[in-house]
Amino acid sequence: MGQLQELEETFLEEYEAACILQKHQKTKSVTILLSKALFALVDYLIFAKYQKLPKNHSERFRILEIKEPLLYTALDDVWGLYRDSYSKPALEETVTTFMDTIHRIIQENEHFSQKITEISTR
Repeated sequence: MGQLQELEETFLEEYEAACILQKHQKTKSVTILLSKALFALVDYLIFAKYQKLPKNHSERFRILEIKEPLLYTALDDVWGLYRDSYSKPALEETVTTFMDTIHRIIQENEHFSQKITEISTR
């Protein structure tokens, strides 16, 4: 399995698991899974465009700040929500913010696979 396919599968699994848990009102788990899905989605885009895979959050942010400033801003806007999800109760508003961010990134970029693109039309 190639790197892009692995990133695609990771994103889809985390996103779909979050959707399942959302039906059971497991907001904290949904928030954590959506944040992980978001990072996998961004890593997919970075790898598809630049053939580089970030090793950690810091490297991801550095790459985005230099090469994808709009994407950097989108990720930076939800970073605090991600960090808070481990120590504070999660809110439904946080879930909505992550979902909206994921859908917006998919809709604004053409480098995603068909499987990922279909997520934004659900």
